[in-house]
Order: sequence, then structure tokens, then C-alpha cells
Amino acid sequence: MRHTFFFTLLLIILSLVTQSSFTANIEEGLWLYLPLNEGKGETVRDHGPHKFETELSPELPEWVDVEHKLIEDALRFDGKTNFIKIDMHNQGNDIDSHFDEDKGITICAWVKVLKVGVDGHGQTRQPIVIKGFHSVWEFGLLIYDNFGAGMSVWTCPGLSVAETSGQNNAIPGTWIHQCGTFQLEVGSRVYVNGEKDPVAQAEDRGTGACATGNRPIFIAHREDGQWLNAEIAEVYIWDRVIDNEEMNRAMNSIGGLAVHPGGKLATTWGNVKRR
Repeated sequence: MRHTFFFTLLLIILSLVTQSSFTANIEEGLWLYLPLNEGKGETVRDHGPHKFETELSPELPEWVDVEHKLIEDALRFDGKTNFIKIDMHNQGNDIDSHFDEDKGITICAWVKVLKVGVDGHGQTRQPIVIKGFHSVWEFGLLIYDNFGAGMSVWTCPGLSVAETSGQNNAIPGTWIHQCGTFQLEVGSRVYVNGEKDPVAQAEDRGTGACATGNRPIFIAHREDGQWLNAEIAEVYIWDRVIDNEEMNRAMNSIGGLAVHPGGKLATTWGNVKRR
């Protein structure tokens, strides 16, 4: 009986240590986290450390139920009028890590592309997450018209610092988990579905990233007219380059809850516990 008790206690301790490790890794440098799992209403909540206020477009995106073991709910963007806006600068916590050589940036999201090239803008890409406007272009996680997953970082005038994309990574009507990373002197990398190797990469051109931009973050829309027709869930931004293990931990979660083998959920994040 005593051996059984101590064995059970050891398992509990190991579980708590593993859980603590998960929390420490996944939350380090987390800047924004939108689960997009409210399922209804006219607002979405940031569960990241800054608790940013968010704004939806006047024409609201549509809440949809998702039949996927790693996603519960999502927002559907029509590619014409829908977006989410997060004005970090005017809330006192604009993200600047993409031009800090000691930090970098990672953006991840679940996305199901419905159609491409529906905005009539003439460019060959549309944004999942993007930050920038005239003369202050910064960065974007993108989908291209060839259904390629992309990541771009620009100089303020909009010249490429490190811009890359794959091809046929986003099969229409199929969910993918897309992550883009960038660090000065390294460049951009794009990862899909937690795979170790990037589907695309570009080296840093050495021109320096835009350091004066203060435009809001937009999801599914670029301020000068581009739109994305897709369903989106679980949007993250970190002020560092996360590793492949952390990407998989982010991918294998629902609203901050880890999905264990067998589809069971276990609370892992401190901020989710306090929710």
C-alpha cells in the first residue's frame, strides 16, 4: 500500500513539473493571444498579458462552430468587409521586437482559407495578421494566391527585409496551423502544422526593419485594402522566436488548454486558471 501511495505521489509531482514547464515555455514573451472561441457576441478577448482591447469591423465577422479536435470555435471573414483591430500603440504597449536583434517575433494562427484573390486589390497575397500602413510597414503573416503560407518583414517604405512563402500549403477548405518567425540577421521562416522544417525561408537582407511604425494590428485585413476570406482561430504573437516544440504546444491547445493524447483537456496556463 505504501509503495502504491508513493508511486501515485511521484506521478502527481511529475505531472505538476511537466505542467509548470509547459506554462513557463509557452507564456514567455507572449504578447497577444486571441483564442477567438467566444462563439457569439460583438467582441473578442485578448488572454495575453497586456489584455489589449480589441475592435471588430462594423460588418461583423461570423462565428462558426468548428469540427476539429484542436479548435472549438472560430471567426469567418468574408474577404470584403470583416476584420479585427488591435491598437497596441494607443494602449501603451506597441510591439517593437521585430527590430530588436536580441528578440524577434513569432506569429501563429489556425486558418482555413476559403478563397483567395477576392479583394480585387491586385496583389498576390492577403493577410492573416498584419501591422503597417503607408511609409510604416512592419510585418505580416500572409496567405498567397497560390495558397502558399508566408511571412514578411519590411522597411518603413515597404521594401522587403525578409519575405518568403511556400506553395499549396493552405488547401482550400482545410485547417492548417501556420507560424511565421523573424529575427534580424537570421530572417523569416514559415512553419505549417508543427513540422520541424520550414515550408519557406528567407535570409535577412541587412536593411533593418521598420522601427517607427505605430499602426494597429489587423486580422484578415490590410489598411490599404487587402482582405482575407477565411476562418481563423487561436491567434498568438510572441516578442521572440519560439522553437518547434513550443509551436506544437501552442498548436495542441484549445483556448489555452493543453490537449493530451486521447483528446482530453488539462488546464496548463496560469492566466487561464485565473479566468
